[in-house]
Amino acid sequence: MATTDPTALAAELGKLVEEVAAGADKARAGGDILRLRDRLNREWDGAKPGAYLSEEAYAALRRRCEAAHARLTDRFVALRDTVPPSEPRLVIDSEAPTHATFFEADTPAADWAGEAEAAIGAAESRLGVTLPESLRALYRRRNGGTTDFFLATDTPDAPFVFEGDAALREADEIWRTVLPGFGLSSLERLKTLGTIADGIDVGGEEESWRAALPGIDRMIPLSSHGSDLWLCLDYADASPEPSVVLFDAISPDGGPGRITFRRPDFARFFAGLRRHAITVEGGVAMRGTRLLGNEA
Repeated sequence: MATTDPTALAAELGKLVEEVAAGADKARAGGDILRLRDRLNREWDGAKPGAYLSEEAYAALRRRCEAAHARLTDRFVALRDTVPPSEPRLVIDSEAPTHATFFEADTPAADWAGEAEAAIGAAESRLGVTLPESLRALYRRRNGGTTDFFLATDTPDAPFVFEGDAALREADEIWRTVLPGFGLSSLERLKTLGTIADGIDVGGEEESWRAALPGIDRMIPLSSHGSDLWLCLDYADASPEPSVVLFDAISPDGGPGRITFRRPDFARFFAGLRRHAITVEGGVAMRGTRLLGNEA
């Protein structure tokens, strides 16, 4: 919806709400409801009606939108109660990433190509390290970014398919999230874990991260979740390249944290990454729990 004319916008949104409500009545599977809900949210948010309509007109449309959402929910529950639920299923893609497929964006950043080498060199000079070549190749494509390749396992011959509730719980233990930020940090944001720790109150000396990590000033996080999980290049004993470690700052015994995952170098870490496969549930394509849209 590209129009910003209030009258035309109200008419288009009214038509959208009517079509979604009618579609809810015709839906025959939960996937139909998910598609309709996604369309309603996407087109409503894209139109930004609150910015162009009067307060009165917006409120009236909003009530109609909420009624359509309620209808979608009612219909979803009705379908769920009449159609036997399928056994939950999770599939891990067996293919490793390549430098071309790693980032969620599927094309290189065109305006980055001419700046990449200088930015990589500047980060290395600032940190006093040489980044692994396989990591440098990723940064040549993009200055960090999100990825679906965030899983890894230490289990030999780990299965890729899990069916049933118990199997799905097992999958969470076998296939761990080792890129806690679901992507790589940009080059200008890279700093040592020691610098980060000094800016965070981590308690007394015995509970500090420095107590757990003597080489903390030679560890460089590439991905993190809050202040709890840090995937780092560990240059403390780099021979010939840094290892890759996952530092969990929340220790189950109340201590200063611990290393819970390690690979000898970035190339082997990268080769071991996996992502959820695309599955189809009720006619809707999913990657893990993420809705991708209609089945191709």
